[in-house]
Amino acid sequence: MRTGKHLAMLAVCLVVLWASRFGPYSCGTLPGFAGETSSSWLAIAVNGLFLILLLYLPVYDFVSLLTYKLGWETKFNPLVVYEGEHSTTPVSTTARRVLYVVDIAVVGFFLLPLWTKAAYCG
Repeated sequence: MRTGKHLAMLAVCLVVLWASRFGPYSCGTLPGFAGETSSSWLAIAVNGLFLILLLYLPVYDFVSLLTYKLGWETKFNPLVVYEGEHSTTPVSTTARRVLYVVDIAVVGFFLLPLWTKAAYCG
């Protein structure tokens, strides 16, 4: 089921990228971003990839929680995230929740408008 959760996470992230075109952003309300962000396929790819990377942890854990709540798995298995390169203790639940809030805020207020500018206004 772990591979299925990774694929579901990727599908959710791609739906977020696609659905961003229907968000509250319009090309006229995004003048604060530089024109160079909407000029190439490289800008589109980098913005989309960075957005997926920031959404990876919260979306994967949400899919994992959803599969547990629906009864498809017997226990909740979130991704294990470690504090540092040489640390063996995982990040605490409280720190994960703070990380989720920061991730969603950065995605919603900065990366989605940047992605929209690059992908749909160029």
